[in-house]
Amino acid sequence: MTWSVTKAGRTSQPSSSVAECIQGQLQVAIEQGGGLAGTVPATFGYTFLVVNIGAKSCELRGYPYEIIFSTEGGEGLKVSTSHERTVLYAQPKVQRVVLGPGGVASFGISYTYGIAPPGREPTTCLAPLIDVRLPARLSHLFSYEFPVRMDVCEAGRRAEVTPVEGRTTPRA
Repeated sequence: MTWSVTKAGRTSQPSSSVAECIQGQLQVAIEQGGGLAGTVPATFGYTFLVVNIGAKSCELRGYPYEIIFSTEGGEGLKVSTSHERTVLYAQPKVQRVVLGPGGVASFGISYTYGIAPPGREPTTCLAPLIDVRLPARLSHLFSYEFPVRMDVCEAGRRAEVTPVEGRTTPRA
C-alpha cells in the first residue's frame, strides 16, 4: 500500500513507517482571540499550533482526546464537545498528519455565546483555563494548560473541536 502524507502543507514521500507522535516530543501554543463578536449569537474560538520539537518525524491522527475547561483553583467545569462545523472552523475528515522535525499542525476549539439559560451563577461559569491532551502516545501523563476566557454557561456548556490538520490554521 502506498501513502501520500501531508507534512506541514507539503506532500512527503510515501511512507508507512513513521511512528505515532509521543506527547513529549510536541510543543503546543495557543493563538488567542478570534471570533465574530458582531453577530448574535457570537462565535469565538482558539487555534492551537502543534510543533514537533523532536529529531524524527512522527504522525498524529484525530481529535484532542481530552479537553478540560477549569477554574483557577483547578475545578473542572462541565462542557460537552462535539465535532460540528462552525462559522470559524470547518470540520474536515480525520486524516493522518506527518510532522517532520519543526513541522506544524493545528486544531481549533470554538464556542457560541448567546445561548445561556436564565438564572445562572456567573462565578461558577467562568473558565480561565483549558487543559488539552493530544491524540499522541503517553498523552495521559500530562496535558498542556493555557489561559482562556470562556463563560461556559453563556456558551451553553458546549464547544466544537476540529481534528488535527497538517496546516498552520484549521480550515475555515
